[in-house]
Amino acid sequence: MKRTFSLILALVVLAPATTVEDFTAVDLEGRTWSLDSLLGDDLTVFSFWSTSCTLCEDLLGLLDSLYVVYADSGLAVVSVNTDTERTVREVEPMVDSQGWDFIVIMDTEGELMGLFDVGPLPHTFYVKPGRKIQSSFMGYTASDASSIRKAICNALRED
Repeated sequence: MKRTFSLILALVVLAPATTVEDFTAVDLEGRTWSLDSLLGDDLTVFSFWSTSCTLCEDLLGLLDSLYVVYADSGLAVVSVNTDTERTVREVEPMVDSQGWDFIVIMDTEGELMGLFDVGPLPHTFYVKPGRKIQSSFMGYTASDASSIRKAICNALRED
């Protein structure tokens, strides 16, 4: 019984929303973005990925389709590429071939990965106005698509 109580208490302590600290990052075109300039009106999805991650590519395809539908409803999608200087040259051709419409920022030094406390890729964060992380999830399978779609729709309706 004592172990169960400790586990429940740990979950309660972790429950409050974390706030994202301000940062600047550069996109594929060399433009510099601040956190505030990236935030959507109601929900911003930050998805961390690399070119070697096929699950990331599948998830970003889904996020792009949702962005196209819900951008006018306050959704912003920002993909954060984590390729290193050694593989960064593969990013732009991949983005171009996929035709993604969202912003792609680069994190070749891992600074944003540290700021967001990123785990295994893909790792996605839902950030609400006020820079509050509403939730995050790691990984992706095709069976996750409907729950992701539903979570985004619900988050957009909360305001």
